[in-house]
Amino acid sequence: MEYENLKDELLSAVASGLKYARTVDKEAEFELYLLYQSSATVNIKQGVVNATDGFINGNAVRVAKQKRVSFASSSGISADRIKQSINEAVASLRSGSFMDARFKGFCEPKKPGREGTFSSRILDLSKEDLIEYAGSLVKAGQGFDERILVAEGDCSAEWGGFAVGNTLGLQQASRSASNSCTVSCMAVENEERRVAYEYDITRERLIKTEGLGESAAQKAIRLLGARRLDKTAVLPTIWEPIAAAAYIAASLGQSASGRAVVEGLSPLADKIGGELANSNLTVIDDGQNPSSINTEAIDAEGHPQQRNIIIEKGKLRQFMFDTYYARIYGTESTGNCSRGGGSFGSSLPYETSPTISPKSVEVQPGSKSIDGLISSIDRQAILIVDVPIGIFHSSISTGEFSAVAQSAFLVQNGEKKWPLQPVSVSGNFYKGLRQLVELGNDLKKTPFSVETPSLIFNGFSIVG
Repeated sequence: MEYENLKDELLSAVASGLKYARTVDKEAEFELYLLYQSSATVNIKQGVVNATDGFINGNAVRVAKQKRVSFASSSGISADRIKQSINEAVASLRSGSFMDARFKGFCEPKKPGREGTFSSRILDLSKEDLIEYAGSLVKAGQGFDERILVAEGDCSAEWGGFAVGNTLGLQQASRSASNSCTVSCMAVENEERRVAYEYDITRERLIKTEGLGESAAQKAIRLLGARRLDKTAVLPTIWEPIAAAAYIAASLGQSASGRAVVEGLSPLADKIGGELANSNLTVIDDGQNPSSINTEAIDAEGHPQQRNIIIEKGKLRQFMFDTYYARIYGTESTGNCSRGGGSFGSSLPYETSPTISPKSVEVQPGSKSIDGLISSIDRQAILIVDVPIGIFHSSISTGEFSAVAQSAFLVQNGEKKWPLQPVSVSGNFYKGLRQLVELGNDLKKTPFSVETPSLIFNGFSIVG
């Protein structure tokens, strides 16, 4: 398929599929989801090049009748493959589908939103181009300093689209394209080994590899010479953007989901309009940000993606919903339906039933640089510069978390001191939002679909 004709071809297949579905069961409701994705990926490590390119495509069918709902999917978007999934879903509906008294129908037709912007040059990126990019990252990182033992480069480029249709008259499609790269470097000195990385992810231009290898190598070297903290204390913590993004994704990204609210998993259920965080915190999930990787005209069930204010100046304003949970809750979808593992994309989208996830979380920045944040602390603090291990294995219902910061520095009297050996950071996500002290101005996109500056929290326990 060509990018220019992708939506038309997908919508044509959706229309034909729905027409066939009506002949199979005139009384049932049908929803059809089609995906086409072209992807090229390259990994270079220790001189070994692993490169792949190709495409994936598939379909998913949901059928509903008399409060019974079934699901079927298969690879391929040909007429025969779509018919196969329709027949399997109908057979499942008749033989063993489950009764869902809360189901109130599929998404109703609405005017779509806007697709995100993208550089057409991404469409022309080849596997060979990505090998060149990844090679330059490895060369720059490896050659920066003799203490860099290993440098690894990853690059990817993808483009594609999806279409959704149902027997309520909805037929919509959206397209997108993006490219990304990551370079990680391992620094070794004596018996100590430390790893750091840099990345670029964008849809508006081609990835920029210049300086990333050197920066990752320099970060890894700066982590050498780590000392033990040798204390247990409650200290301020400064979370650089990649760590702060993990914090937001692990907390609000899950607890503000309509599913967690309706199913009684989220403690935020009765807090709409109330003070949830420090008044300097505003968090927006903007599914219409033109530069966001996840911006589409529609979500995974055909509802227009939109801009949703989750927290405004510390007050909880709304939750994220798909059609199913919105109707149970008594509101409308916010355009947050997703397929395929949400922000982390752990499954092929057509293989999973719809769920709820953020599209593009944006934390409104403050005014200080990271150096300004550090200098504002007149006592000891911990600077966390990478994603703490275990941050995503936390309790949504209680907010309690415990994670290990493997890449951290001691801050003392407004100065960044030496790197630390791994320290444990524990506390409560929701109390942390209230104990947020300040936000930086170093806003950065991250792989977690969260764009955030550095954050300072009080009240977390540190064990070194």
